[in-house]
Amino acid sequence: MFVQLVHIRVKPGRVADFLRVFRVNFDGTRQEPGNYRFDVLQDAEDDHHFVIYEAFASKAAVDEHRKTEHYRLTVAGLADLSEGGRDKDFFRLVMPDPAPDPAPDPAPDPAPDPAVAKTGE
Repeated sequence: MFVQLVHIRVKPGRVADFLRVFRVNFDGTRQEPGNYRFDVLQDAEDDHHFVIYEAFASKAAVDEHRKTEHYRLTVAGLADLSEGGRDKDFFRLVMPDPAPDPAPDPAPDPAPDPAVAKTGE
């Protein structure tokens, strides 16, 4: 398995645009036969720093990924949204976790309805 971490710094005020543009790559990549995992992570302390965790069957699968239209469209779209390009780190998986993926964090409870709070219902 071949893993890469891609660091992207998004320009101030452009996070929503980044997420919209990057969704194209996310959705397309998850459909590729050589892709095992594709997670978009946002830094908990810096909303403009994103890390993309990508796991592929092989380096050849990554090379095929880079030829796809969704990848090329996303890279072009990131030009105006990111600062300093993309930094990439490459890894080989040596001790995989056999546990199933955890469920995503549940959505936060919605704010209470003020009308209900006043009547106590």
